Amino acid sequence: MARASDVLREALLHYPEQTVVLVGHDSVNRVLLLQLLDMPLAAYWRLVQDPCTLNEIEVFAAGDVRVQRMNDTSHLDQL
Repeated sequence: MARASDVLREALLHYPEQTVVLVGHDSVNRVLLLQLLDMPLAAYWRLVQDPCTLNEIEVFAAGDVRVQRMNDTSHLDQL
């Protein structure tokens, strides 16, 4: 959890006001989402992360977070 959190912090610090793409497995995605949404680790299994899913999260300078989409697999519909 700490390593994933460190990567997120580094990305937010070094690329403010920019679009950043992070690629990870479902477990890493869940941990980062929990952190961003200020949810306890006990909520881990409440978040679903399907294979090839997309999560779009906007993080503002003040630290506020807006989830634009989560667990979106609509890009796979054409397959």
